[in-house]
Amino acid sequence: MTSRSGTFAYKENRLGDTQALIVETSSEVFKPTSTTNLLLKTVRQNVRGTINSALDLGCGCGIIAVALAKLVMPEAAVCASDISAKAVQLATHNAKSHQLSIDCRTGSMFAPWAEQKFDLIVNDVAAMAEPVARLSRWYPPHIASAAGDDGSRWTVDILSRASEFLENQGQLFFPVLTLSNEHKILEMANAQFANVELLAEEWYPLGSYLLPHLEFLLELRSSGKISIIKRDSRWCWATKIYRATNDK
Repeated sequence: MTSRSGTFAYKENRLGDTQALIVETSSEVFKPTSTTNLLLKTVRQNVRGTINSALDLGCGCGIIAVALAKLVMPEAAVCASDISAKAVQLATHNAKSHQLSIDCRTGSMFAPWAEQKFDLIVNDVAAMAEPVARLSRWYPPHIASAAGDDGSRWTVDILSRASEFLENQGQLFFPVLTLSNEHKILEMANAQFANVELLAEEWYPLGSYLLPHLEFLLELRSSGKISIIKRDSRWCWATKIYRATNDK
């Protein structure tokens, strides 16, 4: 297929942003969503201490890495990685466009960062039950997900290993969509970290792509693979942002 480029504008008025941070996007790379916005906002509001090093894991177009380097921690060494070589190429381009020195690498999960440790890891890797991902507008057929039938695969894997790549006072921020197995993900988080905090959540109604498949979604809910709730007359799902640390 032919790659189509576009742009994504990030701006958080409540945090005092006066200008949007604009990066290029591509039809061949997973595009930022409302989850990205909530994740960035939560990191900016809650990150603690001095951050000398940060990793944007599953960087896509690189908006999180660019925002961290530009808005949050300009003195830190910011890194980014993605399993998609096209994503890393785009993230590198966006970093250079903003005159930022971001170390962008291709590889699955923590593979590019052997023996490195970070003060901050921001995980934005796909976490939606595969059947739902394929019904949604977020994952067109050519964009990989492969998060498993309950969407927990990548997040559970990251949580199981993240402590190896965090400094002693390091912080991991990660999103959980209730369109995945939240219980399974949090079980792993609590097994690996001393502290797991829910910092933010936003609820959304099932949109026009998913609502026609409500019966199927309710079957997934019954089997524990996802969680949706009825609010008034509308069925809804949520994005939740957690922070995991090993602080005593």
